[in-house]
Amino acid sequence: MAFGHSGRDKPCPCTFRAGQANPLQMESIQLKEFIRRIEVADQPQVEVVSRAEQRGLRLGVLAASFNPVTVAHVELIRRAAEQFSLDEALALAGVSNADKTGYECSLEDRLTMLQLAFAGDPQVSIGVSSHAFYVDMIEALERVYAPGTDLHFVVGFDTFERVLDREDRYTKRYHRSFANRSEALRHLLSRSRLIVASRAGSGPDQARALIEREPPEITGRILFLDFPSDLGERSATEVRARLAEGLAVAGLVPEAVERYIGERGLYRPRS
Repeated sequence: MAFGHSGRDKPCPCTFRAGQANPLQMESIQLKEFIRRIEVADQPQVEVVSRAEQRGLRLGVLAASFNPVTVAHVELIRRAAEQFSLDEALALAGVSNADKTGYECSLEDRLTMLQLAFAGDPQVSIGVSSHAFYVDMIEALERVYAPGTDLHFVVGFDTFERVLDREDRYTKRYHRSFANRSEALRHLLSRSRLIVASRAGSGPDQARALIEREPPEITGRILFLDFPSDLGERSATEVRARLAEGLAVAGLVPEAVERYIGERGLYRPRS
C-alpha cells in the first residue's frame, strides 16, 4: 500500500528556479477559496482539497489540527489503513478543534504542509472541516463521499476519551442537538466506527475499561490499533516547542514539511 509517503524521494516542491511558475502559489489561490467557503459555513461542511487517486468504500478519517503534521500522523494513517484494510484515508484539518480555536500558523499553511507530507501517495486525500466534532462531520462527509461508504474515524486515546465525554462536557457544543452524551455517542457509532490508537501506556485494555458499561451496539463499533509508544509521543506540541527554542525537528516531521517550515519561518519566536 502507498500510505505513508514522507516526501524523502522527491525534491521539495516548495523550492523553485528563477522563472518557474510556483505551484504552491497556484495552489494557494485554490486553498484560499476552499478556506473562504469553510469559514463562512453555517452548516457543517467538509471540503476535499485534493482527492486520492485510489478510492473505495472503506474510508479512514484522521481529523486533527495538523499544527504541524508530524511523522506520527503519517504513520498512524499508514498503520490504520494496513490493519483495517482501508481503501482511502482522509487527512482532515479543521478551522478549530474541540478545545482550541487559535493556531500558531494559518490554516492555509497547515493544509499546504499536509499536501507536502502526502505528496505522491495515491490513497490519501486532504480536506478541511468547518466543525470540530465527529457527530457534526458525519453528514458533511456523507455529502462528499458515495452512499455506502464505511466510515472509520482514526483517533488517539486522549481524543477517544473526549468522544466518550463521560462528564457530558460537549453535548451542548455540538451543531446537531442531542439530549445527552449517550444519544450523541449512539448517533456517531450508528454511522461510523472508531479506530482507537494506543498512546503512552494507554492501550486496548485501558480503552476497553472505559467502555465496559456502554451498550453492545456502541462497543461493537470500536476497534483498537496498537501504536508504538515512541511514535505516539512525537507530538505537534513538541515540534512547536523545539522550533520556538531554535532546535532541530529532523525525524519529527516529514522532510518536505521540515523544509517548508524553515523556508516560511513558521513557529519561530517573534522578535
